[in-house]
Amino acid sequence: MPARESFGGEGAHYLRLFTALSLVSGGLFCWIASRGTGLTATLGRLAHTAWLWLYLLLLLAPIGVGLYYYAMLRAEEVIVTDAYIERRSKWGNQRLAWSEIRAFRQHSTLLRFTRLGRVAGLSRFFRRGKLMTNLPPIVYELVGPPGPSGDPWTIRLEPGTIEDLPWLLQLIEEHLGPPQEG
Repeated sequence: MPARESFGGEGAHYLRLFTALSLVSGGLFCWIASRGTGLTATLGRLAHTAWLWLYLLLLLAPIGVGLYYYAMLRAEEVIVTDAYIERRSKWGNQRLAWSEIRAFRQHSTLLRFTRLGRVAGLSRFFRRGKLMTNLPPIVYELVGPPGPSGDPWTIRLEPGTIEDLPWLLQLIEEHLGPPQEG
């Protein structure tokens, strides 16, 4: 059996990130609002106003965004073996044998042109102990033979989708060499 490495999606990271953002903003709001009157009096006043739903919405919206990205990326997975590389995701499953890969390319992109959009940029600022990584964002593509439609099979690895992209790229480079600019 070939050696197998599996790389999961970043869904849990986004859920933690947006939940923390919601908790920090809620705590900051309560701290600022309760200065001088006390927290219990402030919460009592807030509960009796007609604006309570708006405050709750503002505090729960980031958690909703985190749940959306968690649901989108929880099935994201890249599997590397000695024989092939496979990507399973909500956008479709792809599998290429190492011998079929014709090109390994990298190119800079704007975050709005990725599947995750601009939210991938937020993840880059809060990335497991690193303040910022890979400026500008880089997309990696593994290009295979043409499919039935005539377009080549392409496995696209974007910023913010895979949990340990540097280690995954190192494994790919062991099979294909460094990526070409393109």
